[in-house]
Amino acid sequence: MSVGKLYYTPTSCGAASYIVALAAGVKVDSEKVDIKAHKTAGGEDYYKINFKGNVPTLVLNDGTVLNEGPSVCQYLADQNPQSGLLAPVGNSARYETIGDFNWVGTELHKTVGNLFNPTIEAPVREFVVKNSNAKLDFLESKLLNHGGKYIRGDKLTIADVYLYIVLTWLPYIGLSIENRPNTLKFFNGIKDSEVVQRANSEMNQ
Repeated sequence: MSVGKLYYTPTSCGAASYIVALAAGVKVDSEKVDIKAHKTAGGEDYYKINFKGNVPTLVLNDGTVLNEGPSVCQYLADQNPQSGLLAPVGNSARYETIGDFNWVGTELHKTVGNLFNPTIEAPVREFVVKNSNAKLDFLESKLLNHGGKYIRGDKLTIADVYLYIVLTWLPYIGLSIENRPNTLKFFNGIKDSEVVQRANSEMNQ
């Protein structure tokens, strides 16, 4: 039985929630959103579903509306603790993963996301590029410099899925991980995984 309906876009952080649902083996109904037009694929006014107008949004069967990636991804992972995407409440590994997720959101996503702004002035862009590369260097040398496949070793978590989505944006904003071998290994490992291949196929239908 589906736990609810997920609204997403294939290239935004909403895609992370779609991948998490698949990886957790949690059934959700889903509908693509045109963020610029604020319309769902079915033609609904998306603001009537989520007044913020952003993705992801998960509308549960009881009518509860969950919004923002951290809450949606945690909820989905918690529906199947055996998936290992997020450790149980009280387990220190859970809070490590939440910390990793928050780093991606508040440090990396927030920084590189500024480069999508077409009106950004050259001096500001130069500063943001420098800061973005510093975050990517930290990722390379600290978070992924241990020989494992993912942030916390060889077990996929919700933080890894979110990080993967943010890294997919880099070619569109003039940044690269080609000279960052640990990050490239991480990225390619997730990109080529069965769950991501399936998610990409389904999301882009």
